[in-house]
Amino acid sequence: MSRAPHAIAVLLVAGASLWALTVATNVDEPLATDSAVLVSIGMLIFAVIAAVGLLIPRGRWARNLARGLLGSEVLLAAVSPLRGWAIAALIATGLGIVGVQGKWLGGWLRRLPSATGPGVRPILFMIGSLALVPVIGVASPSGVVLRQGLLGAAGIVIAWGYAKARPWALWSGRVLLAPLTIIAAAAAPVGGAALIVAVGIALTWLAWTKEVRLAVTPLLDTLPGPRPIRPPREGAE
Repeated sequence: MSRAPHAIAVLLVAGASLWALTVATNVDEPLATDSAVLVSIGMLIFAVIAAVGLLIPRGRWARNLARGLLGSEVLLAAVSPLRGWAIAALIATGLGIVGVQGKWLGGWLRRLPSATGPGVRPILFMIGSLALVPVIGVASPSGVVLRQGLLGAAGIVIAWGYAKARPWALWSGRVLLAPLTIIAAAAAPVGGAALIVAVGIALTWLAWTKEVRLAVTPLLDTLPGPRPIRPPREGAE
């Protein structure tokens, strides 16, 4: 049983790598070179996260992330010419879908989330921050400008800092993401701008939720406050 999760993890990384090669070798079809680089980087990052999440913490969130990754690969296959690396990539995607949706992970993954692990919203905030990288590539298929690249870089830095439980990463998500999102969206086509704004709004909202805050500063709300000292009763020894 334990071999199947390892094989699925390998398929996820292999499929993402093959799609990265496909996008990189298809010049301006369907994405410009710099946009293709961002999409490729994003796919590889999420493939590694999903693979590690399946094998080490065995979280169900990793299975959902793998489903999202495989779904994006299917969409990429629909708009890419089916030749060269794309054929091998599509086979890897198909095998990955069978593995992730099959019964092999049922007894492997945790049935309940870890008591000490982060909740759903902190995971969504961190993964969503990383998702800014491929989102910008998809939103600007004709090429990426500097201000859009800054938003992608900010997403990586925020995700890294948040994973380290740094308060500055939380406040960067609360304060900096909104203006950077507007600046980046202004340089994208209408559909791409809507996508960037939607992701930016979702991340900003998540950054202000209690669950995301407690993942960085849990002791502020979990430690009991000081107890009042009651005066001794009259007549008590």
